[in-house]
Amino acid sequence: MPTLHSSIEAALFARAAALVLSPVLPIAWPNVAFTKPLTGYLRVSHMPNTARRLFIAGSDPHQRIGLLQIDAFQKLNAGASAATEIAGQIAAWFPCDLPLFQDGIRIRVTKAPDIAGALSDDTHWMVPVTVSYEAFA
Repeated sequence: MPTLHSSIEAALFARAAALVLSPVLPIAWPNVAFTKPLTGYLRVSHMPNTARRLFIAGSDPHQRIGLLQIDAFQKLNAGASAATEIAGQIAAWFPCDLPLFQDGIRIRVTKAPDIAGALSDDTHWMVPVTVSYEAFA
């Protein structure tokens, strides 16, 4: 049986994988070989945070919080709006209070996703989208 941590990650990644964009963008997953295209793509990262003990008994569930980050990349010098539009679509795909389920664990998006300011590198313009979640397990 999968661990609690891998189940949370699997639920988040499954939701990210189900996002349908037009045109379809390839996804760079953590620790999976990926050649970044010159066109657009997405990059998915999972950042679990510390567990919070909210109840007295050690066997009671802990609050597990964390972040799922999805970065929207577009070709550099193609205008800022394309990556911002994709970021908005990603944010809409993870609405506040969205429940996700995996291996009997319920994960909940705790607030509207945050869209950060854009960053550029040598080849791409990137807009980060951060999804906050919690699970009690």
